[in-house]
Amino acid sequence: MRQVRVPVRPGTGSPLGGRQSGPQICFRIQYIIDVIAWSGLMPIIQSASALINRGEELLVPGAAPNSADEAQRCAEAESPCGVSIIVPTRNRPALLARALQSILSQSYRAFEVIVIDDSSTADVRQAYAQLWDQLDPRFILRCVGEAGGAPLGPSVTRNLGIAAASGTIVTFCDDDDFWTDDGHLETAAATFAARPSLDMYIANQTAVSTNGAVVMAEWLPGLVGIMRGKERADRQGYLVTVAELTRGGGFAQLNILALRTTTARAIGGFWTRTTYEEDRDFYWRAADAAREICFNPTIIGQHNIPDHSRQSNLSSSFSQVERWSISVLVSQHIAINTRDHAIKALCLGYEGDIWRHLSLHFSEQGNHTMALQYARRALAARASIKWTGYTILLMVRSILRRLTP
Repeated sequence: MRQVRVPVRPGTGSPLGGRQSGPQICFRIQYIIDVIAWSGLMPIIQSASALINRGEELLVPGAAPNSADEAQRCAEAESPCGVSIIVPTRNRPALLARALQSILSQSYRAFEVIVIDDSSTADVRQAYAQLWDQLDPRFILRCVGEAGGAPLGPSVTRNLGIAAASGTIVTFCDDDDFWTDDGHLETAAATFAARPSLDMYIANQTAVSTNGAVVMAEWLPGLVGIMRGKERADRQGYLVTVAELTRGGGFAQLNILALRTTTARAIGGFWTRTTYEEDRDFYWRAADAAREICFNPTIIGQHNIPDHSRQSNLSSSFSQVERWSISVLVSQHIAINTRDHAIKALCLGYEGDIWRHLSLHFSEQGNHTMALQYARRALAARASIKWTGYTILLMVRSILRRLTP
């Protein structure tokens, strides 16, 4: 298959213009950085800067960009693109194909799909040509990072999608998940259109394990329970407060979340310093910034829970202790960057729970010094009579060990 070098120089027109449709794309990483800077999103992480310094170009099989493709993008749409769907992917072409087919089946047609391939291997990028033959010009592919190189991470790739989005609404679909309700986008778009002050729309989904067993029939059962007996704002769902979201338990995973694009950009997109729980961080900062939030309890998709025994997901590449440690950092970042007291209190309580997990873990490992340190932090974050007793017990044991010759 012919390889075509298509250099895209920074400073040539709008950073969001000049997009090439389909898998026939080649551009410099420097251009990506310019897009991020222009949009006001967070700067890309150091691994991307290293690529820029080496001046490497990314090649994707195909032909030179065709201006007719750009003119045809959204040709099937009933109106100008209203929804931008961001799909980050890496080395999972079969799962990606399933996710994209679920989007293609949507009854709402005024959308664009921005697929960001993050450093997939060369053979995977070659396979995209066949996949895109089954799609239409609304599906846009952008390849970032070196083929087979270190990934830039989901936060960086999603931020690139947010910067490039032309829709007034932005939503997400991970490559290993998919939508099951063909009317999902139509309902979400209608809800935003009916409520000019609406900034966040949340739906519902099931969660399935790697062996196909249903782990959660509803992703947000607590929030569904809170809404029982409450009057619907309209047929699409309920208006909810941030306080109700914090009482509902958990958070809306990205596949069931939609935002006004202006809101996603106003909060700075995703936090690029982490590749774990970046979705939780994004969700609570967006909820804090939203003027109105709507919750539709309808099941619209399926989330496939990553197998933490495998390394194919960035989120599963961390040890349990690392995940707990990052969770604390994410909670602190949320608390620092939000104004709502309910969110801050939720983060503090969650942080206390993580400190408890760490304390119990190190106690089981026989590292009583670390167990005591984390027990004290947990007590400061979330005090209880039982945990106070446990902390005192660890302190007594520590004193006795010092006195024992």
